[in-house]
Amino acid sequence: MNAVNQPDHIPPDHALTSLNQPVEVMRGRHGQERLFGPLPGARHAGVVAYEFELPDSFKPWPGRTLVERTFVLLELGVSFANPCWARHTKPDGTVVDRGAEGSGTWYVDLVTVEQHGDRYIFRDLFIDVVVPMDGRHYRMLDLDEFADAIDDGSLSVEQATDALRRWQRFLDRHLHAERAPVENWIDFPPAAILPLLELRPFDEPVRWNDREI
Repeated sequence: MNAVNQPDHIPPDHALTSLNQPVEVMRGRHGQERLFGPLPGARHAGVVAYEFELPDSFKPWPGRTLVERTFVLLELGVSFANPCWARHTKPDGTVVDRGAEGSGTWYVDLVTVEQHGDRYIFRDLFIDVVVPMDGRHYRMLDLDEFADAIDDGSLSVEQATDALRRWQRFLDRHLHAERAPVENWIDFPPAAILPLLELRPFDEPVRWNDREI
């Protein structure tokens, strides 16, 4: 089962055109009605990219802004971003410092995909993987939350098996295909995102409020 079933589009150059189509994105978490958006974005073939601005409680890496661009592989239902921030002070005063991860590390999330015309809804499905680009191994996160959702009935067995099959296809296609670890990822960040990576900002960024989450 694919995460979404829509025809691909022929890629253009580095501008938004009818072939590199503007889209709107809403994002949220599985089992929660609240969604963040609409966020400006674009679709290129089987990839959607969108962006939003983080609040001042985040401190960006040197040379970066607080505008974060996220990419979604529609067929696999996998979302990923190279976070723009190095440090975050949460509303309760807790500080998250990403210094040890490094600015080149990517975060990958398993998601569900809904499409309604030019609007996409992406909901986080718990499982994440942190992917460094400096030779360190990746780290899988939140498998326990995925299991808890199955246990409490908020994630059906059908949804869970579909999600795990999509996740394995992502790992095999983009990180590793052999049983033994290798030094370099097969295709990560995926080459498919390149036409969207260098696009100009999609629109006036929407600011995320970390005190509402």
